[in-house]
Parts: sequence; C-alpha cells; structure tokens
Amino acid sequence: MPMISRRTLYLSRYMASGASFQSIGYSFRVAHNTVGKIVHETCLALWNTLSPLCFPQPSKTLWEMKSERFATLWNFPCCVGALDGNHVRIQCPSHAGSLFFNYKHFHSIQLQAVVDADLMFIVIVGEYGRNSDGAAFKTSDFGKALMNKELDLPNPSLIPGPDEEMPYHFVADKAYPLNLNIMRPFDGRNLNNTRRVFNRRLSRARKVVECAFGILSRKWEIFQQPLRVQVDNAETIVKAACALHNFVRARDGEMRPETSTEMDTMRQSAGLVNWEKNNTPGRRPVDAIKARNALAEFFMSEGGRLQWINDLVCV
Repeated sequence: MPMISRRTLYLSRYMASGASFQSIGYSFRVAHNTVGKIVHETCLALWNTLSPLCFPQPSKTLWEMKSERFATLWNFPCCVGALDGNHVRIQCPSHAGSLFFNYKHFHSIQLQAVVDADLMFIVIVGEYGRNSDGAAFKTSDFGKALMNKELDLPNPSLIPGPDEEMPYHFVADKAYPLNLNIMRPFDGRNLNNTRRVFNRRLSRARKVVECAFGILSRKWEIFQQPLRVQVDNAETIVKAACALHNFVRARDGEMRPETSTEMDTMRQSAGLVNWEKNNTPGRRPVDAIKARNALAEFFMSEGGRLQWINDLVCV
C-alpha cells in the first residue's frame, strides 16, 4: 500500500472510530508509536494545506459576505459570526499543574470559535481548559484584536425602523461582554416583549456555533473520549478536524435554514463540553446598550419582525 494511502487510512481510522494507537497498530501490524507519529504528521500536513483555503484572512469584504448570509438565513442584520467556546477532553498533561483542569473536574483544552451562518468555522482559538469563555476570549489574540478595533470590520450600516447606524457585530451568550461589536442577551427574567423577542432572535442566530461544535463532535468519534496525546498533538488534531469540517461543508454547498428539530439534533455534542455560562460582570458601554436597544426595536418593527417568533414569545 502506498505510504500516502497508509497515512490517510491510519488517520481516518483514528479520527472516525476513536480507536487507540495500540488498536490501530495491532490491526496493521505497526508499532503504536509509529501510528501516533503518522497521525500527528498527517494532521499537521492537513492543517498546513487546508488552512489557507478554509480559513481565509478576514477582511471587510469577507465580513460583509458573512453578514449577508446571516441576514438571509437567520434574519439577523449586521451579524458577522457567532462566538462560543467548548472544552475538548484531554489526558492529564505532565507537569501542567492546574492549567488544563477546569471547574467540572476534568482536563481539557478550550476551543474558542467564530462560526458563520453556514456552520463553517471562521476563527478558531485554543486556550487552557481552566479559563472561562470570557477569560479565554479576553486573553486571546482574536479577543484583543476585536476589542482594539483591529478586525477590519465594515463601517456601521443603517437599519430601517429605528433608522440607526448598526455596527457589525458577533452574537454571543452571557459569558461574553456587551460591546459595540458583541451582542449578548438581555439579563433578567421579567423582561418586556421587546427584550424577550431580541433574546430569542439572538439565540436563533447563535445556534450556528453550537451546531458546528455538535457536527464536529458527532463526525469524529475521537472527541467522544479524552485525547490521549500530548497537548501540542491534541491542538494539531483539533485544528485538522476543524479544517476538514470546513472543507466538507464547502463541498456540500450552501446550506438551507434547518428546522428547529434538525438544529437541536446538530447541537448535541456529547464529546465537546459546553455548560451553563456565568454572567460576565462589569459595566456596559452606553453606546453598546444603545445599539442593542435599537436592534431590539428593529425586531419589533414591521420591516424587522418575524411574526412566528413574536407569537411564540410575546405575552
């Protein structure tokens, strides 16, 4: 068997079945450390080959294209991506202390991601497992670039109804700070109808990142158990899996809006762990509050409402 085919076979068996290096080595009469070396080298080659194609450098043009897809598929204007994090289980690293030990009492690396309207990863960031989503975001290069206005987002766009200029933004849950470029839900239980509708619309748009994690976990059985490799190798495996995810979805063509049942099925990600987030403390900028209120008003206007959502959540 040609070496390239053998490498692909080892990797596909490992990723798709979750089989150990020992098991694969036994099947093909190869030493388990040789299998591990080949898997790592092949994942690295996949990432180096696919990342320029599957993770193009963000630009104003790219963000505008992503925003148009969110408006078309999920009826959320000026949204360029959904932001969230999940934990990938790993074996206990040597001499790592508590860096990878999260508050759910297992070792992990955190995969922070921005996902587009078609369930494709735009940005992926790895962090220590002990960090919360909000903390991981703030310390990452992506988070710093966003907060420092270095992502080359388009200029604000006028939305009808409130006639307000709306900044281009990411949608996220309550673990992330409210910002001109990050829209998060309104807090509290006794919300008025305008805020209830906004939260439902934001949740609907944000489902894409949960679905992407779910698809990733369900396609690759390796994520249904701790990755029993060194941390650097685990990061390479995760990056290769994300690149393959994008490559396959691009070949499948543009997606259609799924039904709630289909979306809920895709969101199930037993291998990647996402739990209820803590509310990010801190003061919220006045301009960000104003932008979120304007978007909430737009969702209640004739030009912006989805009547079936209003009928569902309004009291």
